[in-house]
Amino acid sequence: MKKIILRLGPQAPDQCAWVKIEADGAQYIGQGSLSELAAAGAEGYRLLALIPGAEVLLTRVLLPPGNRKQLLAAVPYALEESLAAEIEEQHFALGALDEQGSLAVAVIARERLTYWRDLCRAHALEPAAIMPEILALPLPENGRAMLLTDGLALVRTGLQEGFVLEADALPLLPAMPGFESGTALILYQGDATVELPAAVEALVSERRPIGDPLPLLAEGVTEKEALNLLQGEYTPQAMWERHWRQWRRPAVLLLALLLVYTALGVGENSRLRRYSENLTAQIEQIYRQTFPSAQRVVNPRVQMEQQLKALRGEGSASTAQNFLRLLDLSGPILAAGENMRLRGLRYRAGELDLDLELNDLQALDSIKERLDGQGVIVEIQSVNTRGEQVQARLQLKEAPR
Repeated sequence: MKKIILRLGPQAPDQCAWVKIEADGAQYIGQGSLSELAAAGAEGYRLLALIPGAEVLLTRVLLPPGNRKQLLAAVPYALEESLAAEIEEQHFALGALDEQGSLAVAVIARERLTYWRDLCRAHALEPAAIMPEILALPLPENGRAMLLTDGLALVRTGLQEGFVLEADALPLLPAMPGFESGTALILYQGDATVELPAAVEALVSERRPIGDPLPLLAEGVTEKEALNLLQGEYTPQAMWERHWRQWRRPAVLLLALLLVYTALGVGENSRLRRYSENLTAQIEQIYRQTFPSAQRVVNPRVQMEQQLKALRGEGSASTAQNFLRLLDLSGPILAAGENMRLRGLRYRAGELDLDLELNDLQALDSIKERLDGQGVIVEIQSVNTRGEQVQARLQLKEAPR
C-alpha cells in the first residue's frame, strides 16, 4: 500500500517534512509546505500524520469490563480529576488493553485536533490517521526508546505509552513511570547539544546518532498498533454521517420534489395521450363527414391525402385548385383558433362550408374578420346558441382577383 508519513510541527503549514513510501517499499523524503505536498501528488496515498507529542497525554486507566462504547463514555470521568482542563474540551481516543485490563488512552484538546485535521483538509489532504510522534519511535523489545530533538526528549515506554520532557527536565526521567526498575534505554541522539545527566546516562544501553529524525519516525510507524486520534466524531466515516444528518432533510425534500415532478410528468403524458386520441377521433369524424361514402377508416390523415390526390386526378383542375386554395387560406386561421372547434367541412361548387363550435359570438366575429383579411368571402349561414356554446355554419368563397 502506498502511504505518506507526514510530520507536522509548529512551522506548519509553511514548513513540513514527509516520507513517501511506494508500493514496492521505495521511500522518498520531501520537505516544504503542505501545498507543495499536495501538488507533488498525494492522491492515491494513505496519509498518516504525526503531530507534536507534547500536545497529547498518553495514559492508562483501569475500568470495569464493557464494550468500546461504554468504555468511551466512562473514560472522561475516570480521568477528570487528573486533567487540568474541562473534560468537555478534551478528545479521548482509546487504545489497547494490556494483560491486567488497563486501557491505553490518548487525550488531546479538541481545538488542537480539529486544527491539525482542518489544516490538512485546507490543502486537499485527508489524513487516515493522526497520532502523536512519540508512538512513532521504534520500540525495542523489552526496552525503552528516547529521541533528543529540538530541545525535547521524546520518550516511548510501551506500545501505546510515552511522554515528552524538556531537556532541562531530564534529571526527572529515572523517576518517571516505566523506569522504576532501571530498564535499559536506547537513545536516538538527534540533538547533540543536549548533555544527559549521569542518572540518565546510566540507563542508556545503546546510543544511535541520527540526523533528520523523520526517517526514524517513519520506520517506527505501525498503523495496526498505532493509537489513532481520529476516533468517534473525528473518524472520516463519522464525519460523513454528521454531514448526512445535516443535509438529510434537504435531501428528503429534494427526493420528494423529484417524485412529485415524476408524477406530474406521468400525468402530463397521460393527458397528452388522451388529447392525441381525441384529436384522432375528431380527424376521423371530419373525414367521415367529408367523405360519407368511406366504409373503413384506418388512418384518416393518409386517407384524406389519398382522396385529395384522387380529386386532383379525377376532378377538374380548377375545382381541385380552388378547394386547395380555400384550405390553404383558411387552415392556419382555423388551426390558431383557441376558442373554436371544427365540427365538419364540405366542399362543392367552389364553396367550402364549415361547421364550427365556438365559446362565444366574439370568437365567431374574430374568425370572420381574419378570414376576410385573407381574401376569402365569408358568409354566416346560421348561428345557434346552446347554453354557453355557439354553433355556426360559415360558407367560404375565394374572392375574385
